[in-house]
Amino acid sequence: MSIFFNYIKDYFRADFKLAPHLVIGLFLAVTITLNYYFQIYENLNSLYYKTPTGVMILWGFYLFAFLSAVSIISFFKTEKKPLFNKNFLLFGVIGLFFLSVDSSYYILNFAQPLMPRDPFVSDWVNACVSNLSSIFTVIIPLYIIYFCVKHFKPELYGFRLNGARISSYFWLILCMIPLIYLASLRPDFLETYPTYNDNFEYKLLHTEQWITAGIYELCYGFDFISVELFFRGFLVVALSRFVGKDAILAMVVVYAFLHFGKPAGETISSIFGGYILGILAYSSRNIYGGLVAHLGVAWGMEYIAYLQS
Repeated sequence: MSIFFNYIKDYFRADFKLAPHLVIGLFLAVTITLNYYFQIYENLNSLYYKTPTGVMILWGFYLFAFLSAVSIISFFKTEKKPLFNKNFLLFGVIGLFFLSVDSSYYILNFAQPLMPRDPFVSDWVNACVSNLSSIFTVIIPLYIIYFCVKHFKPELYGFRLNGARISSYFWLILCMIPLIYLASLRPDFLETYPTYNDNFEYKLLHTEQWITAGIYELCYGFDFISVELFFRGFLVVALSRFVGKDAILAMVVVYAFLHFGKPAGETISSIFGGYILGILAYSSRNIYGGLVAHLGVAWGMEYIAYLQS
């Protein structure tokens, strides 16, 4: 566990600059306040959900976050390595388009004709497919870039362990247990979790409930793998090859914007969580810390909710 503290300690000791962090914090405070006061994301999403227009709006939404962060960080930079690096910007813009297609769920339009006719079974299939859709919107496109571009090799966007022991990452789950328990005490906890809605589709499919629930939970967890691949693997491990550790702050801002459709508390906590996971990914050159933490929290929330309900 000490290796994680050393990563964070070394980062702050060598690279922490207060001014850009304060301005980035102010930028996020203002945009978060405006979003939740005017319900900007919710209104746009309700109007353009699963449409090409929605894809383009989200792309502009994420580009605004990304380019604002780049501009703020660049303003305070004194080093020779500029953040307005053409490769950093080019691949960042392309990657954010993949993210906007994924976040808009536009690709589900192509799966809709294949859905079962029974509404209860269809809801379950739709929930599973929604969580797996990032295979086509994020994972495959990113790896096409990976195998076509020499800059990012050989780290596989952080899926190489690079000498780290995978067992050490499971200590992160122990740190998450108190947070999961505290979250479960909130009155609105059971209104959100478990995310699996039992519509008795297992009876219609002539199987056991644990099978349909288990399939859903595997799909649910898979979605977090694509999130870590994109934010910590692509935006940090890969793009930091062009701009160094400044890639972390730019990632954090986009990561916060990704959460704008969720409760405000979750959006705020994503800033701190994304920042820490970004440091771990950059320092270790792998994304297993984020994967373990994300999956531990996600499935931990689901498990506690199952027990309570």
